[in-house]
Amino acid sequence: MNFRIALASALLALSAFALPAFAQTAGHDHHAAHMNAGDELTPAEIRALDLKAGKITLRHGELKNLGMPGMTMVFALDRKLALPAGLKAGDKVLVRVEDLGGTLTVTTLKR
Repeated sequence: MNFRIALASALLALSAFALPAFAQTAGHDHHAAHMNAGDELTPAEIRALDLKAGKITLRHGELKNLGMPGMTMVFALDRKLALPAGLKAGDKVLVRVEDLGGTLTVTTLKR
């Protein structure tokens, strides 16, 4: 019985060191994968643009970083985003959309 308790204590002590190391490695790999996916820009077409409201309607391709298929929807525009001059409905663009605090937001937009 004492052997089982000692063995269980030893395994518990080892797991205290092994699990954080595993979690750190697994988290690091996930972060690296996210960073690679995050560099991608998605083709889109502007359907509507409301600069006063800070909104843009896009028909976009798959947003891989969000796991979202292509569709048409309204997004917020990041306040720090410098938009190319003369953007209008029908323009073809490349975008990066991110979930910022629960709001799907265009953070990058290029012609």
